[in-house]
Amino acid sequence: MESTEKWIVFAQYKSGDSCFTEVVSRVTGTREDAREQLLAATRAYREPMREKWREVYRMPGGDSYLVIVKGAVTLSEITMGIAELVHDSKDGKTE
Repeated sequence: MESTEKWIVFAQYKSGDSCFTEVVSRVTGTREDAREQLLAATRAYREPMREKWREVYRMPGGDSYLVIVKGAVTLSEITMGIAELVHDSKDGKTE
């Protein structure tokens, strides 16, 4: 049986005094499919023009990561994770 679960890969970060949440990608499939997309996203998200290094830390549970990226003049700390769709008013489905 094919899964029709819907997920997002998201990123959260702070810039100045503002916090942002961004949907990086949408995934239809299993939790493992979403986790694979998440891991791939941690390696490329917010690549600075001259990346010096990148560290990726898996959080307990495996559904989120802390990504630290050092560019030529910036240091970014980004939390990335997956979230499962449980309600969508467009299709009337609710978990």
